[in-house]
Amino acid sequence: MPQIRALSKGARITGGVFALLFALQTWSWVVYDIANLGFGTCWDMWAGAVSAGGGPHLEAMPATTATDLGLGLLQLAAVFAAFTGAWTSGGLLTVMAVLTFSYRLPVIWHAGAHTRSTPFYVFPRFFGDSSLDVAMATSALSTLLTPVLFIVLLAGIRPWPAPPRPTALVGPDGLPVQTAQEPEPPLPSESPQHPTGPGAAVAGGYLAVLCAFSLGWCVYLLIDTDFQTWLSLLTGEHALFALLDVAPVWDWLTLAPLCAVGALLAMTRRVSARGYSLGVALASLPVALLALWGLVDRGALFTLGEEGQIASLFTKLELFLTVVGGIALIVLAVRPGVAARPGAPLQAGPMGPMGPMPMGAPGPMGPAPMGGPGQAGAPPFPQQQPPQPYFPPQQPPAAPPQGGGFGPPPPGA
Repeated sequence: MPQIRALSKGARITGGVFALLFALQTWSWVVYDIANLGFGTCWDMWAGAVSAGGGPHLEAMPATTATDLGLGLLQLAAVFAAFTGAWTSGGLLTVMAVLTFSYRLPVIWHAGAHTRSTPFYVFPRFFGDSSLDVAMATSALSTLLTPVLFIVLLAGIRPWPAPPRPTALVGPDGLPVQTAQEPEPPLPSESPQHPTGPGAAVAGGYLAVLCAFSLGWCVYLLIDTDFQTWLSLLTGEHALFALLDVAPVWDWLTLAPLCAVGALLAMTRRVSARGYSLGVALASLPVALLALWGLVDRGALFTLGEEGQIASLFTKLELFLTVVGGIALIVLAVRPGVAARPGAPLQAGPMGPMGPMPMGAPGPMGPAPMGGPGQAGAPPFPQQQPPQPYFPPQQPPAAPPQGGGFGPPPPGA
């Protein structure tokens, strides 16, 4: 079984500080939009109801899209998980860092290269706007800070649990006679958690579907249009509706590998899978919800769009699966998982993939006891024994009490 690794406290807190800075940048632009355009206009834009033809009616250059709402929600969740010590913080911080870097990097050339001869935004009357410079500067700052965050997260990964400290035992004559290791059995509440069987299945299927749709749209556009159009939808030239907007192909090429890695983590039931899949769901769910809201508001949910029957059908299918799967994944991710046990395989032994094995099932320490309130049916961790003298003890040590090492023995023991 691969060794369990987790973020150290220092790396987790540092990651929370970075996430807080990124969240302040994102939500500052959301407040900027609401103050300049009004909440109603912003809601219509986030729901996709404002097209390029609506540009002359805007009083200021829009800054955010529904993607920024999803990213901002993910950043706040990463801050909360990091500062509260949640075991999902590692996966959340990783997804947050990847999406922040990918969504802020292209803004540098979008805002910097937007001219009358080479427009990147579909509202061409906004040229020389001071908000372009501010968007480029803040996005460049986020892009420079995310590699630092990646280094912090990678350097902060530690084996779990921490290696035991050597303890020198002293004999009656005051001389050290042997060296033993001080066992520190972790409690279930202090352990990282593997996803449960249903949680792993939902997360793996959800992320695999998102990955397939992202790759499918890239291939579809490449076949349905010419390469130059596809390249424009990758770089963002004349394809953006807001200052922080990202081009469709760029977004799909970001989500495809991100979701593929998450599906692999979920299927192998790594301890980072719960936070990782939760991060993708938090970032994707607001985008799909607002898009569905816009379709219902325009009465276009059950009609075929101009892009064609097949494309329109698959667009709505993707939105529906993203909403339903994202909600199910969030519900399963916030529920307790299977507590990790150092040195015990996930798929074998008394702790099976869905929880404890039946009572009496053979394990590495013999038949599983009746179990206590902490981990029913799980064999107890070895209890710490007092230092033994260098000569053999006269009496054998007492057997550990029945009921597991995670709490008091069960009633009647």
